[in-house]
Amino acid sequence: MKRAVLLVLDGLGIGAMPDVKNTRPQDVHANTLGCILRHRPGLEIPTLVNLGLLDCLNRKERQSKKNSASWGWCKLAYQGADSYLGHQEIMGAIPLDPQKTLMWDKVDELEKILTEHADRVTRPLAGKPLLCVNEAIIIGDNLEADAGQNINLTVCTDLIDFRKAVEIGMLVRRNVQVARVIVFGGPGLTLTKILEHVECRKNGQVGVNSPAIGVYNENLCVKHIGFGVDPRFQAASIVAHANIPVFLDGKMADLIECEEAERNPIVETQELLDCIQTQFHSIEKGLIAATAQETDLAAHGGETDRFADILETTDRFLTIFLSQMENEDLFIITADHGNDPGLRTGLHTREMTPLLVYSPSFHAMSLGMRECLADCGASLVQYFDLPKTQDGRSFITEISRGKNEI
Repeated sequence: MKRAVLLVLDGLGIGAMPDVKNTRPQDVHANTLGCILRHRPGLEIPTLVNLGLLDCLNRKERQSKKNSASWGWCKLAYQGADSYLGHQEIMGAIPLDPQKTLMWDKVDELEKILTEHADRVTRPLAGKPLLCVNEAIIIGDNLEADAGQNINLTVCTDLIDFRKAVEIGMLVRRNVQVARVIVFGGPGLTLTKILEHVECRKNGQVGVNSPAIGVYNENLCVKHIGFGVDPRFQAASIVAHANIPVFLDGKMADLIECEEAERNPIVETQELLDCIQTQFHSIEKGLIAATAQETDLAAHGGETDRFADILETTDRFLTIFLSQMENEDLFIITADHGNDPGLRTGLHTREMTPLLVYSPSFHAMSLGMRECLADCGASLVQYFDLPKTQDGRSFITEISRGKNEI
């Protein structure tokens, strides 16, 4: 058996990236996990601690006790702090640098282009750089990421077929070089409700507060249209092209392109973990890549208790799951960026992420600081003895050889 599980804990940063003083000074004091631990000193995550999570947090090259997993911490090679970009890098392809663009910069051009292809394009709020397409889609800045990084299309799916909305999104994508164009929506959304949650930020962003409209649930429809990534050279596609089963679960299902994969875009954490358990026991060989999104959603809402609860839920799952793994099985835990609720911005933070690598057959050792998240994707394909990903340096050989073993 060769079964690999990659679990991304969305937004679980462990301290500011070395470059933030120059690139994102607002994140100098960011430390998401540190914030959670200060808020809940009695946080019950014994299995994560036993794996080495606190040694990741404290950047310890030598373990403070006998860890059961290899541990380290990953730098972000991509710009900013973004879920889409982070996941592309995790899968082994560092995205090209996007061009930050606010709707103020593109609204006139986009209005002209969309008018040629849509039945009706209007400016729904006077003096604001928003577009309304076919009385069912609002186009504006994404407020959850850095200013100018993403553009959102918020869709009333009761009023327009989601596939048609994606076609509009592709038109926008062809005319901007932002990191992501995100098309999303769900039943029950109305233009009135969407426009009631439009916010204007001091940094120039004008868009819809997505978490506030209550769209993140089991009925969510979403399409992330990225920039500068070739999925053929990412771990999921490489594994799938070798006729090995691939499952993309949680937010991973929305962010990673892989035609052959089975997708389960689950938001609720316990349901996601149950799904991983079921999939794992249904295969003899395969890759399960999953993202627990509720940690990030909690941080966006400043819900530190909820964030802590989700970590404890995940830990209880790991306690049982890891005991069921066999010698050739592999489990990797990391994150895509930070989201420190203690800063009270509701925004992602540019932080390093934890790296925990467990297999019953592996020695525990320090993996130190990794230069990029792509090391995860590179390691997954090496584990399956497959061609390399676009980027990344595998840590599988280091562990199997016992380099730096403690």
